[in-house]
Amino acid sequence: MKPKLRQQLAARAQGWCEKCGGWTGDTFAAHHRKLKSQGGKDHIQNLVALCHPCHNLGTHAIHLNPKQAVAGGWIVPVWADPAHTPICPDDGTTLELKENGTKLQGE
Repeated sequence: MKPKLRQQLAARAQGWCEKCGGWTGDTFAAHHRKLKSQGGKDHIQNLVALCHPCHNLGTHAIHLNPKQAVAGGWIVPVWADPAHTPICPDDGTTLELKENGTKLQGE
C-alpha cells in the first residue's frame, strides 16, 4: 500500500478503530473490505482502519467471524462494490465511504 493512501486512511480514522471506536493511534490494521485474495484493490473506499483485536486477534474479529463481517459490510463479497456497500460499526450507525475518503453517517 502506498504511504499516501495509508496517511489518507489514518486521517479519516483520526486514531480510532472504525469498527469498535477504540483508540488505535498509528498502529491500526488497514483492512481491505473486498479482500485482496478476491480482487480487492488498494483504494480508500475499500479500506478501513481497525484495531488489531477487531481485525484478527479478538473474539469478535472480522477474520474470525466472516459471516458477521459480511453482514456488517466489513467484508464485501467478490461480486459487490465496496463503494456502494455501507458498513455498520459496533455503535449501531451506518457509514458510507465516499470517493474522497470521508465518511457519511447514516441512520
